[in-house]
Formats: sequence, C-alpha cells, structure tokens
Amino acid sequence: MNSGRKGGALILVLLVCAALVLTPSPAAAEMVLAIPDFQAVGCMPYLGPAVAEQVRNKLTNRGPWTILESSQMNRIASEHRLSMSGLMDGKKAVSVGKVLGAQYLILGSVNLTGSVFTLAARLVDVETGTVYSGFQTVTHEGEEGLISAAEILADDIAMELGGPDV
Repeated sequence: MNSGRKGGALILVLLVCAALVLTPSPAAAEMVLAIPDFQAVGCMPYLGPAVAEQVRNKLTNRGPWTILESSQMNRIASEHRLSMSGLMDGKKAVSVGKVLGAQYLILGSVNLTGSVFTLAARLVDVETGTVYSGFQTVTHEGEEGLISAAEILADDIAMELGGPDV
C-alpha cells in the first residue's frame, strides 16, 4: 500500500514537471523587436525618427512581440560603443540587434522623391542577418500623409508577423 502511494506521488510529480516544461511561458512565446529610427533620405532629418516612432506606437501591444523602447536601445548601444544611426549596413544592424537582445530588427527609411514620400522597411532576422520580409508604402500628401502611411506600414508588418489585431 505504501509503495502504491509513492508510485502515485511519483507519477503526479512527473506530470506536473512535464506540464511545466511543455507549457510555453508568455515571455518565451513573444518575439523581441527592435525598431531603430528610420533614415531620412532626401527629406528633413527629423522625419526618420518621427515615422519610426509612429510605427513603434502602432505595433505596441498588437501581437506576440515586445517592442524595445528607443531610449533603451540608444542607451544599450551607446554602452557598447555602437551607433544607432546609419543602421542600413546589415552587419552593423545585426550586431546592434544581438546586443539589444532582439530577435528581429525593423530597419526603415523615409524617402522623398519630388513630392512623393515612400516609407520602406525590412524585417531582419538578427540570428542569421537575412532579410525576412520587405515592406513599402507611398503617400502623395506630403508630410501630413506620413502618419497614415506609417500606420499602413505598421499594419503590413503586423500581418507578416501574425499579430492577433491585424
């Protein structure tokens, strides 16, 4: 009888341990995204950070991911003597992403050609350094159209990442 209790207790302990191991924690299920300021190409320099902030805000709390705060990204990068500006260089971007603990970087640009703004972004896998997906949206409404264009860009990124609010 006593050995029966021990066997039952052992099975219960094994089941609890298996449940703990097999149940993904919320943190483990989430991916970590870093979205550095976008580059401004052919337009005023303040537009890159402004558009990146719109994209960050739109993606926050939308899916199974965590967005790194831009001030934290800058602080961590600076502690490691890495610059967050000019992250279009893939090798440099991957290094910064690894230091930040991100799984993916969203690198982007705001481009002005004539009177047309184009927002472009690439989803880069930090582990492999490869571009996972590319995104682009256009606005003919000048700077005033950048907010809605940034929202469209963020929606496209969220759909690619499989967020529940897409």
